[in-house]
Amino acid sequence: MSIMADLFSKAVGGGSITELCEIRKKYNWIAIPIHLMTQSNSDLNDHVETSLQLSVEKGRYDVVEFLVAEIKYQIYPEWKKSMDRVRSFSWSSLNFNQVLPVLAVQSPEMEVIRDIVNQIPIINAIECLIDSTMDEPYQWLEFVLNSIIRSSVSRTDMIVALELIGVALIFKHKNCVWRGLQCWEQAMALRYSSVGVHLPIIQVVPDLESALLADGIKVIASPTSLQRFKQEWTRGYSLQLAQAHALTVSQRILSQSRRQAGPNSLHLENLLRYGNRCYNDEQQYSRSLNISLLILKQTGDFNSTFSPNCIRIFVETVDLLLDCLKQQQLPEIQELTFPNLLVVVAFGLAILQNVMLLSPITRATTDRWQFVILKKLNHLMLQNLQRYGSQVEIQQLKKYLSPYFRANNLNRFTSLLHGAIKRTDEIKKNPDSILPLINLFLEAGADPTAIDTNGKAPFQILAENVDWFQFDPESYKQVFQTLLDAGCYHNQSISIGKTFLGILNDQKTKYSNTFRFHHYLDPLITVVLPLSCVCAKVIRQNEISFEDILPPVLQSFVNRHSATKG
Repeated sequence: MSIMADLFSKAVGGGSITELCEIRKKYNWIAIPIHLMTQSNSDLNDHVETSLQLSVEKGRYDVVEFLVAEIKYQIYPEWKKSMDRVRSFSWSSLNFNQVLPVLAVQSPEMEVIRDIVNQIPIINAIECLIDSTMDEPYQWLEFVLNSIIRSSVSRTDMIVALELIGVALIFKHKNCVWRGLQCWEQAMALRYSSVGVHLPIIQVVPDLESALLADGIKVIASPTSLQRFKQEWTRGYSLQLAQAHALTVSQRILSQSRRQAGPNSLHLENLLRYGNRCYNDEQQYSRSLNISLLILKQTGDFNSTFSPNCIRIFVETVDLLLDCLKQQQLPEIQELTFPNLLVVVAFGLAILQNVMLLSPITRATTDRWQFVILKKLNHLMLQNLQRYGSQVEIQQLKKYLSPYFRANNLNRFTSLLHGAIKRTDEIKKNPDSILPLINLFLEAGADPTAIDTNGKAPFQILAENVDWFQFDPESYKQVFQTLLDAGCYHNQSISIGKTFLGILNDQKTKYSNTFRFHHYLDPLITVVLPLSCVCAKVIRQNEISFEDILPPVLQSFVNRHSATKG
């Protein structure tokens, strides 16, 4: 037990989701005691904190998700059993006309959630405990709610908790709207309680209200307006309107919170679901466009302390934005107009720069979405670049691309340049655009020698792309020459694999019967390298120390040559 506890403390202290998963795999799901997650532990750091506290403060959301999953798995089933023994009602049959059963059953399991909300800011606690994308049972929301009600949080935090869980219930299912409104009623009662001063609702910003609500419909901001909407719901409900009101509630809370000066994944997820509903079910394209812009503008406030789930939501919102922009154009215009292309590119690049802010451990959880947006941006630019040939338009694209490439060159990331060279399917569709696109990236500041997350430089990716060479050797040669002119080396250093020349030679040997080499590239296989390159290669292969001997220019030259033999 002590060994496992030590391993757990080490994994949480270091923020290692890999080590936590290994513990679970070795010892099973229930082997990690709840108290290790929710009770203070001096082994974690110099300050006595709980595992959840530390992980939330450090922005280690993958660890937070692991810990919350453990809590759900271990304590929720026991609480549900105790609930089943004391109630005889059906969740699906409850409505406004029935008295809500007493759900605040005292149980040891509730103490866990009470501990969490007493340790972590209430908005962060709700974001961590509720996952709107998962089909969680309604009872889990009730469990969280009743645990918070039995906690010692402040009156203000209790109001926030009731309002946010009400939002979650409204977005859970239309049959839960009534319960969400009851949570809001409880919050209103606390706001206007005779005990203490009144805490009236401060209105949200008008821009948000107009983006979500139709003309003439006001936000719920008083007991009277809440009762009015409740009556309207019972006469003939509109789920879209209920969700719009829910979003104004959560946006108001977030905008007034000093602790939450940035994107909240739970709120963004609900905004995206609402935007998709407006687009797909209601054909309200302008409103859906406003929602997508509302979400993507928050890419500017993202940093490493926010949930990496925001990255996924941002990427999915780009799809919605593209659909909305196409609907805004004239029917005869199928392709994106240049101003609309700039909007999408700007937000896409902002997402990629958001990924750069994440720690390497957290970044691994967003790799899929990073590559999705890379592919999408390359596709859009490759597809549209030939149509936007003016220097003014090209300069505008460079203006957006340059900050991205400057940031990317400082990090070891797969860039748009790597992606463009790799995507043979896109090149086949737009063979005349690939060279202008590569030139655009290089002129915008892309490093032609930078390695991607797999340790490969553009030259290595190009050499491996045998399909491209086979269907269009001329454009292949042009891109090769462009990279060479930009500063690439035939035998550039990479951490894995072979050099460009080595890979090219392998391709010729492997496809000797079908591989028709270009007259320009064939002589490269037997090229005699300059003596300077041979010397640099020998230094690398023999691991000769040169950092404190050679001047910076020569150090850079040596570093660009490969230590790989062959």
